[in-house]
Amino acid sequence: MSKLFNNVIGKNWFTKVLSLAFALLLFSYAYDPNESSTDVNVPGDSETVILEDIPVTAYYDTENVVVTGIPKTVTVTLRGPTVHIQQAKLKKDFEVYVNLANANLGSKTVPLQIKNLSDKIRATIDPETIKVTVKEKVTQEFNVEAEFSSNAIAKGYAAGTPKIEPKTVKVTGAKDEIEKIAYVKANVNLDGNTNEAVSQQAKVSVLDGSLNKLNVQVEPEIVEVNIPVKRTSKTVPINIVEQGKPQDGITIDSITLDTKEATITGPEDVLKDVESTRVEVDLSKIEKDEELTLPVIISNGVTSVDPELVKVTVKVTAAQQEQEKEQKEDEQENQDSEEAATTEKTETRTLSNVPITIIGLNSDLEATITKPKSSSTSLRISGEQNRVRELSVSDFNLYIDLTGMDDGEHEVPIKVNGPDNIDWELATNTASVSITNKEA
Repeated sequence: MSKLFNNVIGKNWFTKVLSLAFALLLFSYAYDPNESSTDVNVPGDSETVILEDIPVTAYYDTENVVVTGIPKTVTVTLRGPTVHIQQAKLKKDFEVYVNLANANLGSKTVPLQIKNLSDKIRATIDPETIKVTVKEKVTQEFNVEAEFSSNAIAKGYAAGTPKIEPKTVKVTGAKDEIEKIAYVKANVNLDGNTNEAVSQQAKVSVLDGSLNKLNVQVEPEIVEVNIPVKRTSKTVPINIVEQGKPQDGITIDSITLDTKEATITGPEDVLKDVESTRVEVDLSKIEKDEELTLPVIISNGVTSVDPELVKVTVKVTAAQQEQEKEQKEDEQENQDSEEAATTEKTETRTLSNVPITIIGLNSDLEATITKPKSSSTSLRISGEQNRVRELSVSDFNLYIDLTGMDDGEHEVPIKVNGPDNIDWELATNTASVSITNKEA
């Protein structure tokens, strides 16, 4: 057996095959195409390798000081025997560090060091030294304020006082950074035309007086912000106020408005005391039947009114017409006197802000009443005095029927359900509705 073995290994071809196998094994061990390094081969068994993005570890009193100026990574060049270089390159179990355990407060230049590296390898760190600043570490509590754009609140609505949970956060950082703090804000992103309460998690930002973000730690980083949103508008009747006296020979028969109510906007404490708006008509300038465009006048504190202008129709009777009219009225009064004597006394009054409901809408759609904006209107009711006086808004049901309607803009008649033996007249007979698909 030994003689056979000697014959095999003595063959020249066996020696060549064995040499080739060792060469391939050594190449596969030394070559790594995914390694982000640059190898420079040197004669003999020595090798040089450049390793980039090596992390830096800092040792210091983390409870009492803050250190700035430490780079996240550095470049390390290793020189030494190939075997040791390849092990260090593959394992990367060495550590680049800066020792500031006993450093005093202030700025200083300190060397970067390396450990857990074979003593047969020479290492060069780039950079070799770094300039650091050691500062006293401080933790303070600050109140958090909600930050959001008021322009995102829908017209006719206003944001109330935000509620933040927790109300305070702990901010930790260098003493001089803590002293710069001017604002601690939770930034809330609102969709345009927000008209309902908002509940949102928001990240806390710490800023100086120039709104620059400070390098500090915040605990907790996220807070819960709740912003109430309230309506700041209401619908009220438009009253006609007569100014001056009619000219001689002119009798004012009637003054009517094309729109009998207006939507006013303003602070809540102002709106609660406002019951109406007005249009002033100067009778002294009326000579004949006229149609005027006049402004709707609002009370102090009310910020806006919709509509701002209304059409006023004035009907008049001249002197001759007045005589004829009086004669006809006398005849009518004589004719109806007996009937009027037996007729019960009637009364007319206006119910404001009667809500309009939506029925018949397909379940795949959603609808918004765009006009009147308040989704309500006024109702003028008349009938037996005692009966009229006991009625309220809850006795009437105003609704629009959207059965069979598709998405888009629609003008829909307003329908009324109310008590028997009561007459009523709507301030506006139609409502504008916007219908959209829920999936959109």
